[in-house]
Amino acid sequence: MAHILLFVRDFELGTKLSGICTDLEQIVEFVDEKSDPRLFGNNAKMAIVDLDDKVFSSIGLIAELARYDLKVVGFMKQVNNKNQSKLKKAGCEMILPRSSLVKNMPTLIKELLH
Repeated sequence: MAHILLFVRDFELGTKLSGICTDLEQIVEFVDEKSDPRLFGNNAKMAIVDLDDKVFSSIGLIAELARYDLKVVGFMKQVNNKNQSKLKKAGCEMILPRSSLVKNMPTLIKELLH
């Protein structure tokens, strides 16, 4: 089962994130809004969520992921305080600018999963 769940539709970004995770010996699974969190198993530890995607930026999805004890990390092109506050209350532990996600991914994995 996957250690890291990627809620990312952008093929290029998804490929980069998947590559980094694989290099760090993490198992990755691409998921969408139709995926049932109960099927992720006990191995899933982190969810990376594209908060610019209207489907993935739902407070309900973030809360559902957090309910399954996943470390939820969101990203968006431009982080704004209004959305950030709502998403953090729902269970998103960290929200990063999209531009820094790939660069910071190894650090996130080391800090949040170990």
